[in-house]
Amino acid sequence: METPEATGATVPLEVSPKLLEPLVTVVATLGELGATPGDVPLPKPPGSLRAGLVALILKICRAMEHRQGEATYLRRALATAGDNWATAGDNWATVATITHKWQESVASVEAAWATIAEDATCLRDACGAVATTGATTGVSKGNLAEAVARENSACRDVLEAARALPTASEWATVAEAVAAHKTRVAEASAGLQAATKATEATVVTMLDAMVARDRGRLVAVAHEPLGRLVAACHGATLFYRHLRRHLEDIETTRHGGPEAPGVAQGGPGGPKDLLAAVAVAEVLWDASARLASVYLLGTLQKVRGLLVTPNATGATTVAQRCREATAALPGLLSQGPR
Repeated sequence: METPEATGATVPLEVSPKLLEPLVTVVATLGELGATPGDVPLPKPPGSLRAGLVALILKICRAMEHRQGEATYLRRALATAGDNWATAGDNWATVATITHKWQESVASVEAAWATIAEDATCLRDACGAVATTGATTGVSKGNLAEAVARENSACRDVLEAARALPTASEWATVAEAVAAHKTRVAEASAGLQAATKATEATVVTMLDAMVARDRGRLVAVAHEPLGRLVAACHGATLFYRHLRRHLEDIETTRHGGPEAPGVAQGGPGGPKDLLAAVAVAEVLWDASARLASVYLLGTLQKVRGLLVTPNATGATTVAQRCREATAALPGLLSQGPR
């Protein structure tokens, strides 16, 4: 299985729009695939590329609809401790509980995106197999011409056998001559029947090859955006992995407890530092939620419609909404804690 790191993606250390861009890219690429005419039948469930993409959209919507609120609860617990942090054991336990639940929420979304990336990879690979089959399977026009020539030859044999009637000098052995004639006609007819079946089989194979080549051309158009979709899904996984690791850093600081050096004095690892770290995590978590609710979830419904009924107007709308989402990223990240 591919890993996010294998795609060459990197996670910026700072809070940057680059972190959220893969979420937009996923939707934009799905829109591009939805605008592509035709469909690619696949040999196993989901049965076709479009059906697979529709199923993928459902999982993406679920991953994007994550709940919020943990940061608010955590900030309140930290604020309650205030200057009495060194003796605020109950508050410390509350911080521990909230931080752990938040980590679980982020880890759940990260795991969902990892699964989505796997599903997208399977679709890409299945289409790649169809493209390979389309390139290697085929019957040439020469094969069909040879089959028709054999059928024509068998037809001439039947006609010649039918015309070869016994002559007058053979009347003494007419019974034997008639029997031999019937045998020749029957053999020639059997040969014609076999040649006709061979021609029909060649035609069917040739039509199948043409269909396979047509599918191969459809796959050739879809394969490159499918590759970008896989990379974008890995990028979304990396975003939530980056956020989860940031929360793990908060957890590490929290483990220092009131007894940690400098905590009671407001030094490194104290409530102020934790509040700053929580604020960063909240910006990332809430920005992704606002990005989804304001821009992406509605656009995904448009994409789903495109996959069912491709149309140029819908494709233009999806592309425009994704451009607006990308332009909005800096603002979403600058809103800060609410």
